[in-house]
This record gives sequence, C-alpha cells and structure tokens, in this order.
Amino acid sequence: MTRKITRRSFIKGLSVAGLGVTSAQLLAACAPAAPAPSAAPDAAGSGAAPAATDVVLRIQVAPEAGQSVMPTIMAQRYQDESGVEVIIEETIYGEIETKTQTGFISNTLQDLTYGHHRWLFINYLKGIYLDIDDLMAADPLPDFEDMYPSIMAGNSLDGKNFSVPGVVHPGGNIAISYNITMLDEKGLPHPEIGWTMQEWEELARAAADTENGIFGMGMDGMNSFHYYSNTARSFGDPGSRDSWVMNEDGTEFIFNTPLHEEIGNWYVNILNDRVAPRKPDYIENAPGNIFVAGFMATHASTVGNVANFLNRIDGAFEMDAVPLPIGPEGRQGTCYSGNQHMINSKTANPEQAYELLKMYSSGEAGILMVLEGKLQPNGHKSAWTDAAVNEVNKMYGITDQLLSAGIEPFPMPRNTRFTEANNAFLNDIDLVWEGQSTWAEQAPIIVEKVQAVLDLDRP
Repeated sequence: MTRKITRRSFIKGLSVAGLGVTSAQLLAACAPAAPAPSAAPDAAGSGAAPAATDVVLRIQVAPEAGQSVMPTIMAQRYQDESGVEVIIEETIYGEIETKTQTGFISNTLQDLTYGHHRWLFINYLKGIYLDIDDLMAADPLPDFEDMYPSIMAGNSLDGKNFSVPGVVHPGGNIAISYNITMLDEKGLPHPEIGWTMQEWEELARAAADTENGIFGMGMDGMNSFHYYSNTARSFGDPGSRDSWVMNEDGTEFIFNTPLHEEIGNWYVNILNDRVAPRKPDYIENAPGNIFVAGFMATHASTVGNVANFLNRIDGAFEMDAVPLPIGPEGRQGTCYSGNQHMINSKTANPEQAYELLKMYSSGEAGILMVLEGKLQPNGHKSAWTDAAVNEVNKMYGITDQLLSAGIEPFPMPRNTRFTEANNAFLNDIDLVWEGQSTWAEQAPIIVEKVQAVLDLDRP
C-alpha cells in the first residue's frame, strides 16, 4: 500500500484501525511546532510553512499492531517542517525480509526501511543499509547519551552503526503475566520480583488443573533461538555463558551440553505433566490466548504484551506482571531482540533520510510508540521511565533496571545467517517439545544441522 501523508487520511486510518487515538490528539501530534512568540518574520515572510522541495522520501512501515503510527506521526511533522514530501508505504511485516532484499535488487526499495535482528546484519553485509557512523559523527543522534549502551551495541556489527533502535525487547519471555484472580481463588501466593525458576514451577504446578483445562504456565517461542535463549540464560553460573546457544563469536553451536539437556528436560517434564500447553492446546496458534481467555495462571512473553493482555482482558479478571525469574544459581536471563530503522544505501537523498531517521530515534518517538502506537519504547531510557508510559504498563519502569545493567545480545551467528540457522533449530526442537522425540535423540541432530549453517561463509 502506498499513500501520501495528509492529516485527514492519517486520522481516518487510525480511527478505522481502532487505536484509541482522538482526532484532537492526532492533530496536536501532527501539527508543526508553533514559532516562538519573540521570533519576528523576515522580509520573505518567514513563519509560514516551508516551501516544497523536489525531494521525496519513501518510508517502509509495517501496518500491524501499531508499528506504523509513530513513523507516520514523525514523517508528517518532518514534512511540515522541511517541505520534503514523505510517502508512507505499508509492507506486511512477514514479507519485509524478502521484499527488502528484492526491492534493493530491483531499485524499488524505500529510502527508509524497517527491520528485525533476524535479517538486520545479513542485509547490511549485502550492502542494503547505509553506514551512518560518519553522519552520526557530524550530526549526532538526539539525546544519544540517553540511549542504553547495550542496545546500540546490540544493533551494530563489527563496530559499524547502520540502524537506530525501534521496538526494543529485553527478552522474548522477559515478563511473566499472572492471573491474580485465579491465584487468589486457589489460595496461592503472587510472584514477586527476584523470584526463582523453582518457585515459578511450584506455583505453576499448584495452579494447574488438568481436568478443567487450566494450565499453570506458558511461554512464547521456545522453538526460536532468541526466545529459548531468554529462558535458558536464567540457568547456569551468572559469570558464565554456558547457557548461550552459541559461543561468543557465533561460530560454534553449543547446544548439546549437560546444562542445555537439564533445561530441555525441565521444560519437557512441565509439558508432559500438562502444566504447560503444547501446540494442540493453543487458541488460534498462540499460547498467550489461553492466558487471556482465563485458562492459564502465568504466561511469559515480551514486556509490551503485558499492556496488550490488560487491554484484551478488559477487567474479566485481575492480572499483574513481574520479570522472568532468576535461575538456580541466581542468573537473570535476558536476550536483546527488536526492530530497527535503516537508510537504503541507494537513496538519492541521504541527508534528508538521516534527518527523519534522527526523529525516529528520539526519546519522544519512544514515548509516542507507547502512548499512540500501543507498542513499547525504543532505545531511550527516558522513554522507558516516562511517567505516562508507566501508567500504561508499569513493567517498562521495572524492566529499565535490566536495560540499565545491560542486556545480553541477540544470538547471532558470525556469518549472520540467522534465519537459516534458526529454521534448522526450529524444525527439530519442536519434535522434542511436542513429545515426538527425546532430547538425547534429537540434540545431536540439531547441533549437526545448525553447525552446518554456522560453518558457511558470510554472504
């Protein structure tokens, strides 16, 4: 979908999408800043809207789940302030990885693009994204010192910067939402910050009721590297990286070890005992829907999903959330993943693209992502700790402590072939989780297949 930005079409689109934003709020957000009262117009009559330029910027956005809201608001503001024409072009999120690569080859790719760690680094090596280090040196990103260092480091490759943080996830399973009403009815304690994996399991087993279809816990994405890693990294010694799925430089897959076998069998036992659901139990292919429907006591997901659950539950039961538990030896599992904004290396207008990229990277943008887009913040501490943001979801302020301490990086192969390696992992680990094979049988096969991908050259 391609469209130019107009206030009327933008507001109408958000209304149809049901994002809960009023016309007055949007007009205020999209309106150009008023000139300072003391500023006098010059001979040419400054103070009026800037003259249109010949520059046109095309922006790639994903329309789902509010991902296009902040980019559209900021693009409207930039167009009003600069006279640069900005065109928002929607691309289905699941198609962005492929369409970014094909669009670059065919010279039809947008000036600003959207991405995820899964394909971020491999696209940079293919020359798709513009290196922005020189631009940052000449004209730094706004409030750069307010950004979490581990986030900027987690978006760079070999010391090169080519993106700014969009949606930031300190972990795919970093937030445990829990059904207060269910726990109180069963006379069970509430989870607390600093609780342990053992306490989570004990609570989940006590809450589960197989005969009535009640599960004690659920987790998102345990068949993906970054979701599994978030949970696995709560195990092992706090000073070690034994619970990582790859070594530090991403050249060796270290999955078939006693520690990972312990983690895997721990989860399999929970699944076998019907404390956690398997795929046939999911509602519309998502374990989180079981929690929202009131048939699960606790559920692990992204911190942003806490607000999503609150909205969907809409008072049907009382809920709250705490961070993912620490492991047996006191380790707190984190795993960075997220979305980013990049400049197409072939853009004809890099300076103007960078000006808009700076706006997307700002702390204000991070706040808008929560208050208007109903997402979660970008890489700015000020956004995660903002009072209005934490009125939406107090877990943002709680999770700030993990971000400030520094979260562990995305599990990226050295050759950046994440999608290939993850697909090899996913296809076989599901056999274990679904009870079709054992860890002992499948782990050597998984290692062989994933290591074969890791041994390939960089593109």
